[in-house]
Amino acid sequence: MRPGRRPDERTVLYNEGRGPRREHHDMGCPAFLLAALTRTAQTAYFGHLYDVPKPTEHHFETADRTLGASRR
Repeated sequence: MRPGRRPDERTVLYNEGRGPRREHHDMGCPAFLLAALTRTAQTAYFGHLYDVPKPTEHHFETADRTLGASRR
C-alpha cells in the first residue's frame, strides 16, 4: 500500500502463490471477490472457476437428516 492512502483506497494485488507473477486490480478486496465470483473480473488466474459445471439441481438438508437425529 502506498503511504498516505486510507484503508478504503486499498487495491488488490493478486500473487499466483508459487511464482513471481502478480496481477493488479484497481478495486478493493470485497469488490474483487464479488467480481471473481460473478465472473466479471478480468483475471488470468480464476478462469478454472468458470469451467466448473453448474449442478442442475441443488437442495439443502437439515442437520438431523444429514447427521442423524441428535440424542438428548
